[in-house]
Amino acid sequence: MANFAKTKFRQSFCAGEVKPATLDLMRTVARRLGNQVVSDLLADVTWYRNGRFNYKGAFIDPDGAQYGAHIEPIVNTLSVNGLDPFDQLVLRVNLQLISDLNAGYVQFEHIQPLLKRVESSLVSLRKVMLISEDPQPDRLLTVISMRRCNNEVKKVLPLLFAKHYYNSHKATVAAPPDRTIHLIVDEAHNILSDQSTRESETWKDYRLEQFEEIIKEGRKFGMFITIASQRPADISPTIVSQLHNFFIHRLVNDRDLYLIDNTISTLDTLSRSLIPGLSQGCCVVTGTAFDLPMVIQVDRLPRDKQPASEDVDLEKLWGAPLA
Repeated sequence: MANFAKTKFRQSFCAGEVKPATLDLMRTVARRLGNQVVSDLLADVTWYRNGRFNYKGAFIDPDGAQYGAHIEPIVNTLSVNGLDPFDQLVLRVNLQLISDLNAGYVQFEHIQPLLKRVESSLVSLRKVMLISEDPQPDRLLTVISMRRCNNEVKKVLPLLFAKHYYNSHKATVAAPPDRTIHLIVDEAHNILSDQSTRESETWKDYRLEQFEEIIKEGRKFGMFITIASQRPADISPTIVSQLHNFFIHRLVNDRDLYLIDNTISTLDTLSRSLIPGLSQGCCVVTGTAFDLPMVIQVDRLPRDKQPASEDVDLEKLWGAPLA
């Protein structure tokens, strides 16, 4: 990447008509690399309206003679040693933008806000991710907790994981598949919701389309999705329509019940009427794996294996004496 940076610096200085924005980006690159010598050099560079850079009173001509004599030896001190993967990504984004500006492919004013969003997102990702070169051992089950993630990361990370596992599995699996991957998404309304207003429509569509592709096309590659949600009406209708089997616990919201009525063709009227009054641990099961809808009671796990998801006993809590 250091050689790529040196090439883009040369292109920026020796372009026929240099862009003022490339000077700011080069200063950002030097600052990211922690190279004070290059930063001091760029502090002495100014842009003139004739479309050329001026360094210490001399214009840099496109033939590269002045650049090679006065600037290139200093730029050649650039090095990416010591950068973590997140800083390398920011560096790559800035260098690619320099390249696109020199080629006239983009308008800097339109792209600049995206740079700030990238840096902001990486700050959040850096808190919950550690990128390692060491290969991870094969595991039967991998649990990824997002308890400490903010809302933005909760939408980005599932997309990254799903895309990574789906693409790598699809590229290596045989036809017909000799192994399967099962992606289980808990609290799916937080990840697969099409009701989110905190993100742009383009990004939301991209996130949902990735999961919709997996649930529509993944079966022939041996990849399956299981989702669990307390608010199924918030989930993308395309995803819900592709589900084959359902374990329906108590639901009372009209939107959720309406979704069930219009999505599950194997659910009869009597079983549907039971859903709002189901007790804890009781559910209606239906789908292609069952001949008829059934009402079952799920056994409670032993106390030492139960997740920390019990309802708060308000009577016991409020009745406790103050310490």
